[in-house]
Amino acid sequence: MAIDLPPAVADDWRRLGGRTDERSLSLATVTAETTVFEHRPTADALERLRSDGDVPARSLFTVDLHVSPSLSAIGLSPADALELAAPKAREVFVETVEDDGIAVGGERASEFIDRPDGAVGHLTVLEASYPTDGATATDSGTSADSGTSADSGDETATIDAEAHVAVWPAADAYVMAGGIVPLEAPDDADLLAAALDVDPTRDREAIVDLFRGLDLEPASDG
Repeated sequence: MAIDLPPAVADDWRRLGGRTDERSLSLATVTAETTVFEHRPTADALERLRSDGDVPARSLFTVDLHVSPSLSAIGLSPADALELAAPKAREVFVETVEDDGIAVGGERASEFIDRPDGAVGHLTVLEASYPTDGATATDSGTSADSGTSADSGDETATIDAEAHVAVWPAADAYVMAGGIVPLEAPDDADLLAAALDVDPTRDREAIVDLFRGLDLEPASDG
């Protein structure tokens, strides 16, 4: 079941698309139903900036994670297994954005976070480079902090970004959410830079609002 945005951010963001992925992890299969949202006020600029992929440079996402066989069937609760699940959930997210051509680099933060309802999740903030010239970072060998092709020496235009990903236990599975935050605009496009309206503080606050208001119940379905 797709997870909707909480009211605190719903007015400024709209659903852009979704995808369902299935991965095998040890003895379990994890199904991730991802929904991507774009920022309404800067949607036109994001469309011009976007590479060949589907994830905008400024985006929010929600992921409903299902585990089969269920955690309870193997004697675990989602809360008890959070420390094991968080790195795996992060891997699912990284694979998803890298499939979209976004290069993911090192960790900027890794910590447990509390929600107002008492739910405890785990947050990871990652460095990222967003390709802006139609060439994908993964195809050209771009690293998240170099902006150039490691294989050919050709320059690949990118902007610096942050990727935020958090995961919470919910019923017999997990819910994941986060977003991509652009930290700069292309140097050679003044009009695009103005339209993109880079504001990391505002975008980080939107992600916090998403974390605080996210409905964790959909993970109990199925």
